[in-house]
Amino acid sequence: MPLPALRADGSLPPGIHRATLSEIFNSFPATTPKRQALNHALAFCVATIQHLSLADQIALDGSYISRKTDPGDVDMVVLTPGVYQLAGEQRYSAEGIDMNLLDIQFAHDVIDFQGWLAFFSTTRTLAPKGVVVLIA
Repeated sequence: MPLPALRADGSLPPGIHRATLSEIFNSFPATTPKRQALNHALAFCVATIQHLSLADQIALDGSYISRKTDPGDVDMVVLTPGVYQLAGEQRYSAEGIDMNLLDIQFAHDVIDFQGWLAFFSTTRTLAPKGVVVLIA
């Protein structure tokens, strides 16, 4: 199922939206070199996570999942049971995942992951917005 239309402010409507990587790329096309680089980094990251079973869930947030032409990075959280931030960063870097283009938070349990989803679900001014949870 495709992602819903963006709101006037360029963000997704509030809620958790489930999408495949292809649906994400279709909704937020790589129309600039920066978006091309982000899509490549995200695709490599997701493929590596799936191949090595490095995470149970992945959620995306920030300007990457908005109408912004040149987002700075991809904000994301990965559910990595028992793996905390520093260890996760070290492992992902060792696997060649670009930790500069991908701003990855590591949730060590489901409660931590849900906390990140709640955090991602509001703007800096606490207005509700949408988050994307990646499905295989």
